[in-house]
Amino acid sequence: MKLAITIDVEEEGLFRGKYDSCNASVTNVSQLRRLDSIFLEWEIRPTLLITYPVAINETALNLLLELQERWKAEIGAHLHPWNTPPLQTLPYPEPVPSEFMSKELLKAKLETLMKSLSRRGIEPISFRMGRFNMGPRMFSVLQETGIEVDSSIAPMQRYYGGPDHLAAPTDPYFPDPVDPRRPGGSKILEAPLTTVPLTRKLGRYLQALDKSIIPRASVSWFAMYLGTLSVQPLGTGLRRMKAAALAHSARGGQVLTLFFHSSELTAGGSPELPTSEHVNRFLNQLREFIAWLRLRMNAEPKTLSELGAFYRSNEKSF
Repeated sequence: MKLAITIDVEEEGLFRGKYDSCNASVTNVSQLRRLDSIFLEWEIRPTLLITYPVAINETALNLLLELQERWKAEIGAHLHPWNTPPLQTLPYPEPVPSEFMSKELLKAKLETLMKSLSRRGIEPISFRMGRFNMGPRMFSVLQETGIEVDSSIAPMQRYYGGPDHLAAPTDPYFPDPVDPRRPGGSKILEAPLTTVPLTRKLGRYLQALDKSIIPRASVSWFAMYLGTLSVQPLGTGLRRMKAAALAHSARGGQVLTLFFHSSELTAGGSPELPTSEHVNRFLNQLREFIAWLRLRMNAEPKTLSELGAFYRSNEKSF
């Protein structure tokens, strides 16, 4: 089993429904140091996926370059369209779905983000779209870049304005160039979040229900809260995380992809972590889960680019 731990390193305020287009605070990034003992003890090499406000903040980026060397980590790109230039007012509420933007605008925003990192000697080959809003249009933009691994597909979930990831695969795959939710012939490896449906075909069944008289909101709620097991550390108990890892392995899964946000290491950075005590519990649970994965499941830490290299070298096996 491979273990990919990814962190969305981003500005504060998003969990309060704020999507500021400029002057976003990134003070939470300093709290990444709290992961130091966990990552060094268990030889975790995380992938740090960085947004534009972080990339242009010298203090934050210097710390990330330091942690990259210390942890043998990877730095990738994380696009938040609402605050990455060029900024354009659109007739939709934020966060505007990528399918509601032109390909030219998405491409320009991604170029801005990539250039901001390139100026510091960082050439990302891994990527995650903000709010997991990876649809056909954004994926077509990625295919024209040097990105080799994407991690924007969240199985068993659906988002405002699309995309629908209800029936997406739970283990890495090479997507269809036109529809990233299904396997195909793309050169980009997709490393979806590990969210395991209770039955293999549950996602397709829920998609079928979605076309019936059952309200869309009910289908989405069931998929997210009752129909899955998840290894994602925020809002998931340790027993459930372990059950998800075991279920994924039993179905032949080869990779566990975890994620959390840098802001969740700060008290109040997430509604689920309002105090320092809550953050400490989150970190303790993360440490216990990683220890269990390393000892019980012999999980091998990998960055996203290392996953890409592994899958390409064994592509015929998949």
